[in-house]
Amino acid sequence: MTAGQPSESIVRAAIEWQMRLRAEPASVELQRQLHDWLAQDEQHDQAWQRLQQMAGLFRLNPLGDAAQAIPLLQRAEADLSRRRMLKLLGLTAGSATLLAAASAPVWRTDFATATGETRRLNLAGDVQVLLNTGSAVDVNGQQLLLRSGEALVEGGQWQLRCSFAECLGLRARMSVREYDSRSEIRVEQGEVLVRAAAGQRRLQAGEGLAVSARGMNPLGRSALDPFAWTRGLLVVNDIRLVDFLAEAGRYRHGWLGCDPAVADLRLSGVFRLAEPGLMLRNITHLLPVALVERTRWWVRVVPVA
Repeated sequence: MTAGQPSESIVRAAIEWQMRLRAEPASVELQRQLHDWLAQDEQHDQAWQRLQQMAGLFRLNPLGDAAQAIPLLQRAEADLSRRRMLKLLGLTAGSATLLAAASAPVWRTDFATATGETRRLNLAGDVQVLLNTGSAVDVNGQQLLLRSGEALVEGGQWQLRCSFAECLGLRARMSVREYDSRSEIRVEQGEVLVRAAAGQRRLQAGEGLAVSARGMNPLGRSALDPFAWTRGLLVVNDIRLVDFLAEAGRYRHGWLGCDPAVADLRLSGVFRLAEPGLMLRNITHLLPVALVERTRWWVRVVPVA
């Protein structure tokens, strides 16, 4: 890790804690042990916070042992430094000079958002892109490559590629969200042509499609409003609490979980994404649950005692 960061041994321990939590997310004893470890040393908490920040920005998903995950974290941090340097050079030398030096086609790769952040891009041809939390997109004129996360595209004529499909729109408004094994495409206005290995399909306003290596499947009505995030809101209707927390967790750093006893409680409401702490406190007024907060990075939803 770079200077000023916790030692590699501490970061290694933090990664191992994260992997253990992923393996046993419902273990109260494991969560208690993590809390104790975080409280032992300020550098422990610092390493844990850094890990959550980097995971949110680069969608790191360490697998295997910590020895494999450490280089991933180091490469992600180096990539972040490179992006910042490119932006600085663009301010001093002019982005046109940098683009002219690159080979065609020219792709801009410095459009990304951190956890809890959104970003709007105004492209040529009256095309607009809005990136959701923890997302990254490459841009070449009116062509887009969604590398991770979620994006909304609207206006003009555009082409967007994601993991499993290519989408073409003309004065349409569409969102695409990337999952590990599929891409979910939803159209709010206009018409979008979706091409994939399994064929092609035209989506009209109000329609959605899940595209994976196995094919295409229409998306039905969701307990989650797929476009509410563009208005800074999380809007849910009769959603399971465990699913609500998984969605809310995209907009905050740290670990967020719930007791299995309350996982299937149903929730409806409108929540502001800019205030994740208030969003969690509000559910205690809507459901018979309480929050256990060990640190600002560790929150668990439990039944009311």
